[in-house]
Amino acid sequence: MTKNNLHKYFFIQKFSFLNRYWKQIGIIFFLVILISFLFPRGEALQYSYKLNDITREPIIAPFTFPILKSKNQYENDKKIEKKSVPFIFNRDKNIVNNQLSNIDKFFISINNLRSAIWRFKQSKQLYYERKYHLTAEKAKNEFIADSASLSMISNDFKNKYQFITQKDSSWNKYFTIENDPRKTKDWISHKNIVSQICKNRWSEGIYDISIDSIISNKVKINQGQVPIITEKYDFNSLEIAWIKAKEEYINKINSEDTFSDIGYDIIVEFMIPNLLFDRATTLSNQRQNIKQVPRSKGVVLERELIVDANIRITEDVLQKLNSLSNEIDNQNSGRPLNNIWNYLGRIILLSIVISLFFTFLYMYRIDVFVDWKMILLMSIIILFQMFLAYLIIIYFQFSEYLVPVTVGALTLTILFDARIGFMSTVVVSILVGLMMGQNIDFVISSLFISTVGVYNIRKLRKRSQLFATMFALIGASIIVIIAIGLFKEQSWVKIFFDLQLLILNSFLAPILTYGIIGLTEMVFEITTDLTLIELLDYDRPLLKRAQRETNGTFNHSIVVGNLAEACATAIGAHSLLCRVGAYYHDIGKMVKPDYFIENQYIADNKHDVIKPTMSAKIIRNHVNDGLKLAKEYGLPKIVSDFIPMHHGTTRVEYFYRQALEEVQGDKTKIDESQFRYPGPKPNTKETGILMICEAIEAAVRSIKDPDIMKIEAMIDKIIKQRIDDNQLSECPLTLDELNKIKGTVDGNTGMLHVLRGIYHIRIEYPDD
Repeated sequence: MTKNNLHKYFFIQKFSFLNRYWKQIGIIFFLVILISFLFPRGEALQYSYKLNDITREPIIAPFTFPILKSKNQYENDKKIEKKSVPFIFNRDKNIVNNQLSNIDKFFISINNLRSAIWRFKQSKQLYYERKYHLTAEKAKNEFIADSASLSMISNDFKNKYQFITQKDSSWNKYFTIENDPRKTKDWISHKNIVSQICKNRWSEGIYDISIDSIISNKVKINQGQVPIITEKYDFNSLEIAWIKAKEEYINKINSEDTFSDIGYDIIVEFMIPNLLFDRATTLSNQRQNIKQVPRSKGVVLERELIVDANIRITEDVLQKLNSLSNEIDNQNSGRPLNNIWNYLGRIILLSIVISLFFTFLYMYRIDVFVDWKMILLMSIIILFQMFLAYLIIIYFQFSEYLVPVTVGALTLTILFDARIGFMSTVVVSILVGLMMGQNIDFVISSLFISTVGVYNIRKLRKRSQLFATMFALIGASIIVIIAIGLFKEQSWVKIFFDLQLLILNSFLAPILTYGIIGLTEMVFEITTDLTLIELLDYDRPLLKRAQRETNGTFNHSIVVGNLAEACATAIGAHSLLCRVGAYYHDIGKMVKPDYFIENQYIADNKHDVIKPTMSAKIIRNHVNDGLKLAKEYGLPKIVSDFIPMHHGTTRVEYFYRQALEEVQGDKTKIDESQFRYPGPKPNTKETGILMICEAIEAAVRSIKDPDIMKIEAMIDKIIKQRIDDNQLSECPLTLDELNKIKGTVDGNTGMLHVLRGIYHIRIEYPDD
């Protein structure tokens, strides 16, 4: 091949690749671009260290820069400044005057109610005394009038002052007096006691908020022309005012007085706060003072040694390095040319790392790579993890051990396989490590913990495995964090803190994974092992109907399922999918079950009275009928593919030979296409396995006096027929794998092992 032809060949190959996978390339390109926006500048990353790290080289200040306070220190300074701003209260005299007036009205109402009760009692007594007197009618009318007046006054009083209902008996005793209320003035002295106690508390001052909510030590009281600033405990909360009022009330009132049991209730009812919190002004003053809190706490001069090589990073040094990185970012924001080169380098570096994952897919999982929807799904999962890493590490500045790398690994393992899950972990761990400035601790811990999770969940057969994985992740977290802590001589407080975060991450990972799996199955139409396990349940409507209507076919499917699973296990194919496909491959026979030999339980065969072409048509139609039922019952495509592929384009041999006999063997008089299944041929290892197992199971059942040698010969014959008929031409099964599928007579893998157990020799028992 000439040089020009060689260049032309490579150009065509490159163009063909781009034309075939342009969607996948576009998705990967946008993934790189979006992740690049989440990364900090590379120049700042060279000063990225963690506490207790060892410096790689001396770090000298390239210019003078301020030392920023740590986030906790800055927030603490702002809290201190906030506490220094006095809370502002306004003393409201109108409240005091209004409440004193209300107390007066209350006791006047009491006196009116007393008078009404006394008049009612007097008119009632007079009515009974003059019941048979000439003035009886007048006395009766006065009694009725006083009764109505008492009812009206009493109802109005109780509606207006509902708190008196809490002690009805005490109040009734206070309302009912023997003497004329116009001459009894005790209520005035009671009113004076209540008013005086309330005025004493108001003069001290009562806050309208709790003292605990006043964060400042000083308060500012606006009263009159000159406000005062004093200690917050110089005034009372409402609860403290009630306590002081109680003590004063006990000292002033006579315990034998009927008023002693109810007077304090009046004080509690009418004594309200008179120091009103000025929230708006207080918050405004706080914000003003907080703005004045300095962000820095000193400077580092140009050429000053920040830290020497091979020195452990302390908190002070770490804060200086973080301040230097922040200052570099601020300075570079005004240099667009530097930003362009920095961004270009970032894009190239991210492309190199991300290409590791997608190159792996292209080389070893091309079946996944060709589906652009799957590339989109994986890109979304990776982008979501990186976005969470950005929020946790850079935006909120939390610990990196909260980044859910394990969730992505578990999700991709369940959706695809362990290799894809592991490779995604490698890429995401490296990316997050780069985001943090070459953090090798995070990369090691993420890889180890995620690998443990992938290993535990690689063969998912029960949902409980998700939660068993939780404990494995926690155990892995304990091991790796203690190992890193001991190696770097970290304090046990630091080790325990990191361990708490990783345990929380490990606890949540399987729970989040379970939720994501359900969502992705629905949106991207992926069938996971969890769904396949559910499809094996005999109580599912389609399998239950198959048991009831085509019991012979159902039993045949179960045996084929055992065979297919054993064969798939022998070559490392998807054994669970093979079993599920076997269970559902013949569901189309439910439409006309009596036309299939395994479901015929009477001597008459319906095929005896119809033409071979019609019999072949009925037999072939079970494929299309099966696809219709699969769609009706919502079977996943990965399972429904077994229905047409388990026969491929093979002939319905029995009825084809019958048709040949009718025309004395003249093949030209027969349309062979009428006897061939519509296909397609098997295109996966699993569908190829089912085609072989289904044919062999049916053929072996037809052997008279079966033994292992006859069975082995039949297996060889069926496999050879399928190869000669090109039925496996589109299936990736190799000859070596076909030998493993067959197995050996004395082996424990493959179909011979299963068939040996089904058709083993039995001794013949006597009739009795």
